[in-house]
Amino acid sequence: MAVARRLYYSTDELLSRFKPALTSTFDVYINKTFNDVDSEIVNFSAYEAVIPGSSYETTQVFGDRQGITQTYANKRVYPPVDVSFYVDKDYNVIKFFERWMENIQPNLGVRGDSYSKFKYPESGGYKSDVIITKFERQFDSNRDSTKKITDPTEPDQIKYTLLNAYPTNIISLPVSYDQSNILRTTVTFNYDLYSVEYKKFGKSGFTEINSSGGGGPSVSGPGGNSIAGTFQPVPGAPTEDTRFFAPPTTPPNRGPRLPGVGGGSNIR
Repeated sequence: MAVARRLYYSTDELLSRFKPALTSTFDVYINKTFNDVDSEIVNFSAYEAVIPGSSYETTQVFGDRQGITQTYANKRVYPPVDVSFYVDKDYNVIKFFERWMENIQPNLGVRGDSYSKFKYPESGGYKSDVIITKFERQFDSNRDSTKKITDPTEPDQIKYTLLNAYPTNIISLPVSYDQSNILRTTVTFNYDLYSVEYKKFGKSGFTEINSSGGGGPSVSGPGGNSIAGTFQPVPGAPTEDTRFFAPPTTPPNRGPRLPGVGGGSNIR
């Protein structure tokens, strides 16, 4: 049955129901450290990032149905992610990623008689997680008369974790005698896959819905404690998908039986 849709909303109703997300509130965290490099400065220096997307490669099937070409999902593809950084005066950003690139394939031996050898990627190797968190401006919900934040709250957020990520490209850094600008660089990361976590802040704390790891969704309450039995079926709805698993209510009609097959013939 068709559902009637409203075609008119007042401005006040739209402003109260629809609040767009902003592009300028996000955080980047790289779960890797190197000696004599301030990794916190590196994370703080990220001024532009990309929330990852994905796509599916498809396989075509011809001739199963007359005149129809069908496609099926074959393999999920995770494209590389670019993150741009400001370079600080101590060059922590440059040193951090140069160390990381060197860590992937260190140059061993002495100058003029050296060789390169790739390291193992996992288990303490060169791969690590990169976390991109998108949040909204909800920190200052409680202010006192002096407009100071008295009880800051965590904002609603969505967190993407790039699993087993590593840099594959650092763009060249142009310098010139023209008007001075902040030195910047962009790093391209490859990764195996990403997971997504949604956090909604309510009166009783965070409700965290995890969709990572390929398992079913789980819900965590305040303090990260798991809440069992949170997802309840809609009253009157079937507990499982009966389109494929429920037995038919009547025997299927397979047509007339042939003589001598299946106990006789029903052909008259």
